[in-house]
Amino acid sequence: MNIKNLKTFVWIAHLGSFRKVAKKPHTTQPAISSRIASLENGLGIKLLIRTQGPAPMSLTAKGRELLPFAEKCFY
Repeated sequence: MNIKNLKTFVWIAHLGSFRKVAKKPHTTQPAISSRIASLENGLGIKLLIRTQGPAPMSLTAKGRELLPFAEKCFY
């Protein structure tokens, strides 16, 4: 598991969209998507419910389970 991918997951959980996370310096939306896809593939589970447009992204049940553990790595 890549720490950068896990940190990206935490940011998405808090900010609610790939676009908002991609506004951080030195990051692009395709890079964010790739990190999350890599994390989901590595874990073998879906973490996010993707939405179109301005609606915020939400976490799956597994994503909600992972979030407290992921946050402990960074806070």
